[in-house]
Amino acid sequence: MNSEFHITERFGSDLKNLSISAAMVKRCKKELSLPEEIAQKIDLAISEAVSNAIRHAEASKEDGIVLSLKLKGQNLIIRVEDNGPGFDFDNVTEPDLENHPSGGYGIFLIKQVMDKVEYKRVGIINKLTMTKNIAFGESEN
Repeated sequence: MNSEFHITERFGSDLKNLSISAAMVKRCKKELSLPEEIAQKIDLAISEAVSNAIRHAEASKEDGIVLSLKLKGQNLIIRVEDNGPGFDFDNVTEPDLENHPSGGYGIFLIKQVMDKVEYKRVGIINKLTMTKNIAFGESEN
């Protein structure tokens, strides 16, 4: 495992840029030799977080979204930053799974597959930090 693993990309608010986050996950999986199950959870969380940032951010089409993946001990720390309007993270309601809404699953899914999820707004920047324990067999989710 690469104990020095750290990659960061900056990109604009265009759904085509989801390919950038997908490439980062692929690189992470390869360099850290992640099992498929853990890599899929990381990919799902990043895809949801980045697509939310793209859809809701007032980010520049050029480079208003930042995605960072960093290994810290046995944890992969994932941060998504954007300059969208922000939201009340602690009061996001869970989707009504009985009625199958067409949207609203993003934060719910992220919380299901990550071990720790934190959101804070610093000035005009939203910072979503997700943590996944990648020590094989030791993750909570």
